[in-house]
Amino acid sequence: MTTSDREAAIDALIAKQEIRDALMRYSRGIDLLDPELVKSAYHPDAYDDHGTFKGNAHEFAEHVMTGLSRMECTQHFLGNSLIELEGDRAHSETYHVAYHRMPADGDGPARDFTWGGRYVDVFEKRGDGPWLILRRTVVHSWSRIDPVGEGAAMAAAFTQVARGDRSDLVYRLREEADGG
Repeated sequence: MTTSDREAAIDALIAKQEIRDALMRYSRGIDLLDPELVKSAYHPDAYDDHGTFKGNAHEFAEHVMTGLSRMECTQHFLGNSLIELEGDRAHSETYHVAYHRMPADGDGPARDFTWGGRYVDVFEKRGDGPWLILRRTVVHSWSRIDPVGEGAAMAAAFTQVARGDRSDLVYRLREEADGG
């Protein structure tokens, strides 16, 4: 391997890691109701087709918070991810499973809404800036809704329980480390 081949391979690894980091910021932002973190994964002019929402991705980041704030918690797990680089553009396909705990209502117990799909993204690197999503299409593969059983009571045994907002432990630890 020549020095230039090695440098190109290192550049590709760095690009793919930046893309993976953007995917992770998106998931954390969604799960912790942090629209600014969600926006940090997208270019300001990015387009998002999320099925029920089709439009500017930064507007999606604000819009989705309304529905998610009604949930007791959400968790997004990212799985297989294939990233193909083409100059300053990259095509990415990332499998995901999303869990949404819907609170109990007058009709019955809390329910878990679970669904799997894929994020099919076009990323773009502009100048010296980071790799960010330019276009996202969410592909739905499957979904289900199940009543929550007795295992939900286990949360009382934990010192830390997911907050689903900026009061979550991950934000508090960062503030403590920064002297806040």
